[in-house]
Amino acid sequence: MEFFGIKPGRQVAIYFIIAILIGTVLLLLPVSSKNQPIEFINALFTATSAICVTGLTVLDTGKDFSLFGQIVILLLIQLGGIGIMTFTTAILVSIGSKLSFQDKYGLSQSLGAGIRTPTKSLLKAVVITTLSFELVGALILFFKFRTQFSFGHAVFNAIFHAVSAFCNAGFSTFSNSLENYRFDPFIIIVFSLLIISGGLGFAVIRELMTKLKHKEIKLSLHSKLCLTTTAALLIVGTVAFYGAESSNLFKDTGIGYNLSNAFFQAVTCRTAGFNTLSQIHLTDVSILLSMILMFIGACPGSTGGGTKTTTFAIISLLVYDRFIGRRTVTAFKRSITNDSISRAATILLLAIMIIVIMFVFLLFTEDIPAAFSLGHGWFVDSLFEVISAFGTVGLSMGITSHLHYLGKIILIILMFTGRVGLLTLAFALARPPKQGEIVYLEEGVMVG
Repeated sequence: MEFFGIKPGRQVAIYFIIAILIGTVLLLLPVSSKNQPIEFINALFTATSAICVTGLTVLDTGKDFSLFGQIVILLLIQLGGIGIMTFTTAILVSIGSKLSFQDKYGLSQSLGAGIRTPTKSLLKAVVITTLSFELVGALILFFKFRTQFSFGHAVFNAIFHAVSAFCNAGFSTFSNSLENYRFDPFIIIVFSLLIISGGLGFAVIRELMTKLKHKEIKLSLHSKLCLTTTAALLIVGTVAFYGAESSNLFKDTGIGYNLSNAFFQAVTCRTAGFNTLSQIHLTDVSILLSMILMFIGACPGSTGGGTKTTTFAIISLLVYDRFIGRRTVTAFKRSITNDSISRAATILLLAIMIIVIMFVFLLFTEDIPAAFSLGHGWFVDSLFEVISAFGTVGLSMGITSHLHYLGKIILIILMFTGRVGLLTLAFALARPPKQGEIVYLEEGVMVG
């Protein structure tokens, strides 16, 4: 898979860049817009947001883009969700190309699967799983939308939102996302299931399906950490949002509405980007919680972004085990390798550094009028936007469309880095260690 001397990790970035450029050109075509032509920076921003399955928008997807433009966005979301690297490898495997051990290892690790998983089987599972979930989701949504839209619009809206939800993209043809459906538990449940499924990762879904067929098979430590961490974040997030908004957005509403919308907020913050609640009207506690969940994100090898649930789980277990005096990090009667711990620490620290640096850049380059800072102040609103872009979430305080050229460029870089940069880093860190590496004598260093 090393074309023209290009390393596999770099190919990921190159493929995404090519897709972004093609998407930008297509969105610049007059046929892509409904009214006035799309500006270059807005086309570039939309293409990046779509291929990186983020969902941040500077234009109204339903009102500003024609059917052709919306189809382009839909295709970019699908390519980004499954992963261009996966598509490329699938083509290579299908024509009989032989992958090197290093490439198989990197692909398996980037998708959250073990090296023993056959590559062709893994890729087949990725495509079939994705299309199956999206098809079922689209069929269910169609019967709901059919009562509100014409047949053609119902079909397109169902397909568009099913793909966007499973790919954790957050793009919607509705101007206010899902706010009109905040009293509809059916829509909330369907979208939540699609988002959670896409955010678990293909390897986890595959293991669960295998477990259903063969009860005796045990789940891997990876799957156990993904499932337990996801469940914990959703439960804690739901309870926290419910409490934080009990005297605010949930003040005069029933318990069913409160629980369903608190749960959906916990779900969507983990890189989905859809919203049933107006983000600018959330309390400060909810905003902080949202940023934490956006930073953590979904599971490795999934359609979601963020620093990943396993990273959060490993670092949390590391702190806990050190606190109680254990020298090893354990979970489910298994010891986590030092290599996995170092990877988690590297990704976590690098993510924090990127967010802080780009946040400072945004504060320096943007001078947003107070009128555009909608409720929480420019500092909080911009930090929220930065984390949302890096975590490829798509939730917004409403300032994205008001950013100037440089501000949009910063968010484009963040979306690309959050989706492609960490994926490339994971690919690089997943490679087997070099043979003959020099090892020096150990010496302790005081910390804390």
